[in-house]
Amino acid sequence: MTHPRLVLLCAHTARSVAYLQALASAGLTPDHVIAYGRSAPAPHIVRRTAFHDVNGLFLPQLDEALTACLERLGWSHERCASDALDSAELISCLEHSGADLMVYSGQGGQLVPPALLQRYPVLHVHSGWLPDYRGSTTIYYQILEQRQCSASALLLNETIDTGPVVARKVYPLPAAGLDIDYLYDNAIRADLLVEVLTRWRNEPETLTPLADPSLAEEKPPYYIIHPLLKHLALLAVDQQETCP
Repeated sequence: MTHPRLVLLCAHTARSVAYLQALASAGLTPDHVIAYGRSAPAPHIVRRTAFHDVNGLFLPQLDEALTACLERLGWSHERCASDALDSAELISCLEHSGADLMVYSGQGGQLVPPALLQRYPVLHVHSGWLPDYRGSTTIYYQILEQRQCSASALLLNETIDTGPVVARKVYPLPAAGLDIDYLYDNAIRADLLVEVLTRWRNEPETLTPLADPSLAEEKPPYYIIHPLLKHLALLAVDQQETCP
């Protein structure tokens, strides 16, 4: 009996590198990886030397380029030069991959088109507790309002962050001084992805919507946070150890 095929669709981003490294650390190997779009000018360097273990999370090394990471791991992969998710070139790559489940790690703000959603279940991990925190930069809004972070795994549909949620997890605030945008945000997403895929590999039928009536509620999306509000969120993180 063959196992269901897991395919990752990855843009050249820090999140994609975080996903690959976290899966490798957990002993999970995808059947195929498609790296699409143009390569980033240079890997993002995050100061992390003082943070070897944060709340038990695996912390990725984001100074590694996506293609270099794939070569190092030796996983089955290919490159597609097109940036458009509905391009004939990319659709052809996906069709040949034989995906039963596709994990999406694309460019920020890029929506997955119906051309893909109608072909495969597409798994995405969002940094925010759904449905309460839909939209952009929600990690900062949740820090401000709840003094905690979250990640939600969902199967994408054609509307932003409204697809069936299959898993959610609450995370504590990051350590003071830890990069949130690139390191902690991607680390919590990767952590939940590993949990979801570990269960799915053992029992594919576990990839089902959570039974929570609140998930059916319509919640307005958040938009890119104002720099002043982001500054207040960062202060809340940096001052957490001094709070009573």
